[in-house]
Amino acid sequence: MVATLSLLIGRPLLILAVALLWVLAALAFSRSRQSLFANTLAWLAFACWESLVQAITPEANIRVDLLLIGPLLIALGLWALVAMLRSGGR
Repeated sequence: MVATLSLLIGRPLLILAVALLWVLAALAFSRSRQSLFANTLAWLAFACWESLVQAITPEANIRVDLLLIGPLLIALGLWALVAMLRSGGR
């Protein structure tokens, strides 16, 4: 997952695509909608943040902010996956 996250750094449109996937999952799994929409909001915020970083400091090589953002997105993703599995696929 961390390697996948590194592919998204600096690409806000791809991050928006991930947010769209979370929205589609929220529509498909109605019982775990809260965790899935939380993921959607987190990924949308990450896309906005990446857009700001690219606009203000495109030459930034060391990204300390990702030490907080990465684990947060991973934890939210795991929460959503567990919620989807517990809902029984409905």
